Amino acid sequence: MKTKILLVEDDIDHVDLITEVLEKNGIKKEIILLKDGQEAIDYFQEGCVDAVEGVQDSVGLIILDLKLPKIDGMDVLRFLKKNPRYCSIPVVIFSTTSEVKVIAEGYKYGVNSFITKPISYEEFVEKIKILKAYWLKTCALPTYI
Repeated sequence: MKTKILLVEDDIDHVDLITEVLEKNGIKKEIILLKDGQEAIDYFQEGCVDAVEGVQDSVGLIILDLKLPKIDGMDVLRFLKKNPRYCSIPVVIFSTTSEVKVIAEGYKYGVNSFITKPISYEEFVEKIKILKAYWLKTCALPTYI
């Protein structure tokens, strides 16, 4: 069974950089790109992932931006963590915000990790490598059989 990474990100430059760093650093898992919060919610509501009953090729990690078109990332997080079918899927917020209040809100609603996107290219790449090392190499991600 393959574990997929769901990347919810509207900035194409960030998408390219995230996927490039993951691929160059040995991540062979499939990355599913969703460009706004509505697409993310639709993805789950349409039954593409069933964390309780299980499906081949399930999502094992969600990388979620907050500043998304249509429905913001915090609303997507609340939707996922309130739903017993998806609440166990780890969610990492990867956002440009570093506001203490927003970070606290993310943890209040169940985010598993909050990473602030740095401005410099080198730091951005390093944060993705750290994300990969911890979430994709160190942690045991859920798989559903």
